[in-house]
Amino acid sequence: MTESALVAARSALADCETVVGRLHKMCCDPDRSPRMSAIERSLVAIRRDLDTDDSESLDQALRRLEKVGGAIGLLQVGCCAAPRMPLYADALTHLNSIQLGITKELGRAH
Repeated sequence: MTESALVAARSALADCETVVGRLHKMCCDPDRSPRMSAIERSLVAIRRDLDTDDSESLDQALRRLEKVGGAIGLLQVGCCAAPRMPLYADALTHLNSIQLGITKELGRAH
């Protein structure tokens, strides 16, 4: 196993958690807060998956990433504040980095 791939994924996850936290604090629509909280909880679960470091947990992390990416995408499209768009894009970029690190670790990267 390549520890550097997981180190990179964990670093990207920390960056994503920071961005999602900022988005959550900046949101002006209370109806979106439960969805942001669910994303934050999912990121915590992904961190646990990455810390476990076995292929089953890493596969679970990939499944969670798909759901988080979809949820962030939905919130981005429905967001009413253009200044927050770069934060959504950053969050999705970090998710992509996490995914690439995991797939590299699993030997599935091309």
